[in-house]
This record gives sequence, C-alpha cells and structure tokens, in this order.
Amino acid sequence: MIMYNKCVTERAISMTKSPLKQATISVRIDPAIKAAAIDNLAKAGLSLSDYARIVITAAARDGVPKYFGMPNAQVLAAIDEMIADKSGKKKMASASSVEDLKNQLFGDDDENN
Repeated sequence: MIMYNKCVTERAISMTKSPLKQATISVRIDPAIKAAAIDNLAKAGLSLSDYARIVITAAARDGVPKYFGMPNAQVLAAIDEMIADKSGKKKMASASSVEDLKNQLFGDDDENN
C-alpha cells in the first residue's frame, strides 16, 4: 500500500509541479480534523499537501465521482428498513439485553458466547 501511495503521490506531484506557474489554496478547517488527517496520512507516507494535490489533480482530470457524497446500497437498505419499521410495515429486530443481541447476531450455540 505504501508503494502504491508513493507512486500515486509522485505522479500527482509531477503532474502539478510546473516551472511556469503554481497556485496556492488556503482552506479553513477545524484544527482537530486537520491534526487527525495529518496523522492518518502520515501512516500512508503522505503529507496533507500531497493528498490535496492528488485529490485536486484527480478532480481536474476525471471530474467528481458520480456518486460522491451519496449513500451506498447498504446505507440505503438500512434507511428503507428504518422507514418500514417507523411506518409499521415491517418490524425491525430488537434486543432486550446484550445476550439477546449476541444470540441474534451469532446464534444460540455455546461456541459464540
């Protein structure tokens, strides 16, 4: 994964570093979010600037992904299930205790308790 990230980073950097012009982007963001992003990106060998360069270059080249910000099928199914429960069409499963929940998730056998 680190090798992949390094290749992607180098490609994005080489695509954006031009001897002619470079633009600067300033973004306002919560300091805690920035710190968490820096920590997580460092684990992948990326800086915040590297990641921003990669994302912005991809958006310029390919546009915004079709389903950017849209819930996936699993989230939509969960929403439909909740709506059906609230409207009385189909009751969602519920548990009255941790043991009841474990039994519903993993079965009644002693191996899973």
